[in-house]
Amino acid sequence: MRTRVLAISALLWLGACANSRPAPIAYDADTCTRCHMQISDRRFSAEVVTRHGRTLKFDSIDCLRAYTTQPGATIEPASTWVATFVDPGVMLRADRAYFVDLGASRGPMGTTHGWAAVASPAEAARLGADTTKLLRWADLS
Repeated sequence: MRTRVLAISALLWLGACANSRPAPIAYDADTCTRCHMQISDRRFSAEVVTRHGRTLKFDSIDCLRAYTTQPGATIEPASTWVATFVDPGVMLRADRAYFVDLGASRGPMGTTHGWAAVASPAEAARLGADTTKLLRWADLS
């Protein structure tokens, strides 16, 4: 009996882990959860997978941050993902990414920052970014 309980628990745990992966974004078809703009630019897209397995898609890291930090937000993220700027469309866990502020005019919709995600400080340097100004997910405002 104990073996069965452990096996079922392991399967449930594995299922929960699998559900925290991002869903594929249908570029030029899916729309941003926050601003409802079509998601077109693979360099800036982002996703949240909730604890209930629902996927929220965003056209930019700025929209993702604004949506998840808005007053009264009730999102329970299981995982948060951002597209890597140097490998467009490839998703990276936000808590493992480094962020470069490209400036307002460089991101979708001319948002406040134009955040771009990179996997390492070396990737940021290849973009010509000042690596002393890199931010982590928890530092973005």
